[in-house]
Amino acid sequence: MPMPRPFGALALCALLSACAHGADETAMIPAAIAPLPAGNPHRGAISGIETAGGKDTNPALASQIADADFKAALRSALLLSGAYSASGRYVLRAEIEEITQPLFGLDMQVGLTVRYRLQDRAGKTRWERRIVTRHTARLGESFLGSERLRYANEGAARENIAAFLRALGAEARAGGVADVS
Repeated sequence: MPMPRPFGALALCALLSACAHGADETAMIPAAIAPLPAGNPHRGAISGIETAGGKDTNPALASQIADADFKAALRSALLLSGAYSASGRYVLRAEIEEITQPLFGLDMQVGLTVRYRLQDRAGKTRWERRIVTRHTARLGESFLGSERLRYANEGAARENIAAFLRALGAEARAGGVADVS
């Protein structure tokens, strides 16, 4: 017996809504970004951003963080902080080294490891940090596991970018970007 049309349409909608979507760039931008004060050595210091290690999302598989979306979120955060300028002396290289994701679960926790490097025009690394963050999306945020995984990806990226900005600000208060550690 064929399925009645309204139920077939509902089944199709349910199936499509469960497809994985990639992390949204706007959801990866930290909510509260303090602008760098005048005189801060990182104000206007970054003129370019390069990202690597991200993956595009296959709708049939798990949500991922694409390089282009992570780069756009970083650029927006750097613009809001005042660190980004066309005349800056450094290029930021951000490499997603690892994303740990659950296969399934009620609460989805994602771990994100990103290596950030500030390099001068000669390609010399002037500042480097490896930042690890975790974010958990709870069952109450969404019934669909694919959405919870996306929320966890976005949260881990948002917290990673915020930690990077804090590290950059702390380094500036300590005297600049001359050291690599």
